[in-house]
Amino acid sequence: MIQLTRTQAMTLVRTSRIVQIAVTVFTILVIAIIVALYHVKTINVTIDGKPVRIITIFGTVGEALEHSSKFDFYPEDIVNPSRDTKITKDLAIEVTSSVPVQLSVDEQLFNTRTPAKTVGDALKDLSERYGLEIKDVDEVNVSRLEPVTEQMEIKVLRAIPIQVSADGKKFDTYLAPRTVGDALKKLGIVLGSMDRVSLALGHMLQPNDQLTVVRVAQRIETVKSEIPYQTVAKPADYPVGLPDRTVSRGSNGIQEQTVKLTLEDGKEVDREILDQRVVEPPTNQVVLRGTQTSISRGGNTISFKRAYIMRASAYCIPGGTTATGASVRTGIIAVDPRVIPLGRKVYVEGYGPARALDTGGAIKGNRIDLYMNSREEALSWGVRNVTVYVQ
Repeated sequence: MIQLTRTQAMTLVRTSRIVQIAVTVFTILVIAIIVALYHVKTINVTIDGKPVRIITIFGTVGEALEHSSKFDFYPEDIVNPSRDTKITKDLAIEVTSSVPVQLSVDEQLFNTRTPAKTVGDALKDLSERYGLEIKDVDEVNVSRLEPVTEQMEIKVLRAIPIQVSADGKKFDTYLAPRTVGDALKKLGIVLGSMDRVSLALGHMLQPNDQLTVVRVAQRIETVKSEIPYQTVAKPADYPVGLPDRTVSRGSNGIQEQTVKLTLEDGKEVDREILDQRVVEPPTNQVVLRGTQTSISRGGNTISFKRAYIMRASAYCIPGGTTATGASVRTGIIAVDPRVIPLGRKVYVEGYGPARALDTGGAIKGNRIDLYMNSREEALSWGVRNVTVYVQ
């Protein structure tokens, strides 16, 4: 019978424990491999149109993509189906990759990523993501239709509303704050040397500013115009007040002027005469004008202030009273007080001395109505033109 020494016995025990540990570790490893192989799945991923097959043991789409070594995956990438979708065998996944861009909005700077394909879509994505409220009217340094590229710098300047009036057009628009001079360049409005602007070119635009451009132009023109003729009156021996008697007719002359016109938005606002000359001088009209202030009738001299040619009718209303309250009688006439004042003495050719004491509804202007003692006299007089001398 073999007997072990104490040392031999202790060595055997230690060897037995190592074997046991090794067996245990091996068993655990085998179990882990079996479990892992049981959970291994293959998924088909399309990244920006390129197919990639991924083998994974993770349970959701997001976990599988994040732990894949075949490509870089970012939180901004678009995934379909969603990241929390459970992995199933041969699951098809589409990934739209994001690209790094630098976005500045006024004083704010963002180094970020976006999966958008165009600048316009990128602005919508980033505006919503960061709560920037970027509007379509805000100015961007590149076209919104331009494709997004890596490390692209996108600069946004917030626009303000302004009102513009120029070249016959009035419109509301939006511009980023800038000087009036820069705003005109942005709008494609070119100023002439004399044009006026409602705001100084160095003025920094503020919301709701009104920007008005007035086009100013000058031009030289030759203008012909008439020179009115003058009337020359020569004294004549007939009653003053009666119409002038033409001796020779006048005619207008013609003058030519060289003028400088100033126009604002096509409308004349000023003209300056640079030179003028008479092309054809005017011919004065010569008339005879009465100066006689007295006449002799029936051996009597009658002085008067002026004479009229009037249309005279006759009336007869026995027992009546005049507009002034006087009783009607021979020598009373009705007049228009605006021509002959009431109460004035007159002398009527063919009728004799009279006094203006009455009026009548039909007696207007150079009209008078003579009182007759009888209807027969009135009818005999009828209506005729007479000379009336107002004393």
